[in-house]
Amino acid sequence: MASSSEKTENTPLLDATEKVNQNMDQIYASYGLESHATFVRPPHDRAEYLVDYEPRKFSSFRVFFLKRGTILNDPVLLTEQLIITVIFASCAIPVYFWFKMAMDSEAKVFRLDPNVSLRHWLADQESKMRAFAMIMTTLAAFLLSFYTSMAVTRWWTMRSTGLGGIKAATVDLELLLYQNVTQEEQVLGAVRRYGRASLMLIFLWRQHSLDKLTAELTKYDLLTNHECEQLLKWNHCLHETIWAWQSGIVAMLHKEGKIKSDQLYSLLLSKCTEGRAAVQCVHTHLAVRIPMQYVHLLGLLVKMHNLVLAVIMGLLFGAAVRNGELIICVQLFGRTLILPFLFNAILLINAELADPFDGNESDFPGPIYQAAIEKDSSGMISATQNMPDWLMKRYDHV
Repeated sequence: MASSSEKTENTPLLDATEKVNQNMDQIYASYGLESHATFVRPPHDRAEYLVDYEPRKFSSFRVFFLKRGTILNDPVLLTEQLIITVIFASCAIPVYFWFKMAMDSEAKVFRLDPNVSLRHWLADQESKMRAFAMIMTTLAAFLLSFYTSMAVTRWWTMRSTGLGGIKAATVDLELLLYQNVTQEEQVLGAVRRYGRASLMLIFLWRQHSLDKLTAELTKYDLLTNHECEQLLKWNHCLHETIWAWQSGIVAMLHKEGKIKSDQLYSLLLSKCTEGRAAVQCVHTHLAVRIPMQYVHLLGLLVKMHNLVLAVIMGLLFGAAVRNGELIICVQLFGRTLILPFLFNAILLINAELADPFDGNESDFPGPIYQAAIEKDSSGMISATQNMPDWLMKRYDHV
């Protein structure tokens, strides 16, 4: 018989103490006082960039106390909310004062008339107004879901196929050259620098900072002054056309006879074209946006919804105040705040996702990404230099 200390297939993977510790870690991750997100300031940069966050804090009541890096920092959102509140109040106040007044057709003035008054008119129209507001809400939510789906898909494509493709092509190209062609630092360093420069040029383009190209690229040791001068001689789609230099490196090594296999030569050239294609993917998604007519129609629909909702809820709010219906007042005001807030927030988030390169705090962190290419490329070289002994002996012998 197995002793009590021996584990069998029926023994739980976690004992009671480990389960308690795991549960406490989850609670601390959800409700702990540490920051909900990780912001990093790269070297030679004054701005901080969002690089990671804790999803559990956004799934707990801590979400009410989180602001940095979220849509709540957008001044347009607060401005839109203020406008909606003003419209709401502008409709509620007249109803409050004229609640029991009716127009005297002969004197052309408002007089108190309990039988024919604004109160009775609102009571008759309330169900119709609520139904109309619900139709507008449903239609706006339906179209916003498609818009958000397209915006997130384009954002992820730029991140994975675009920036991820640039990194993969640069790292693969250097690794193949180091292990199969040459270990010359000038060549390998140039491959890394040109790949990183291609990525940074996208950010400079979107931030309208190409006039500072030399200062920015030399600051991160991506290009020399002479290389920047050469780059500016053609000054067209620099983030994509710089990959001609990567192809030039491969062609140079082939002409020197260092690439001895046509298959390897073809593979290296394909890595250059993959890097250029990744940049083109980003460029296409940034230069060709979601059709303007669709975005205009959706924005118009959302603003009309917000306006109609504020007017209807304001009218009903004024009547509810007169009737002393406190719960109805809270519901009406809450609906006016929440729905326009959510719809405006979704519109603004989609606008941010359309161009995650323009330098906002929650956009792609360009300086950090280009530094990651340097680290990963150097890591591949270090891994090759520190292979297991049995592999290193045979590697060196060959």
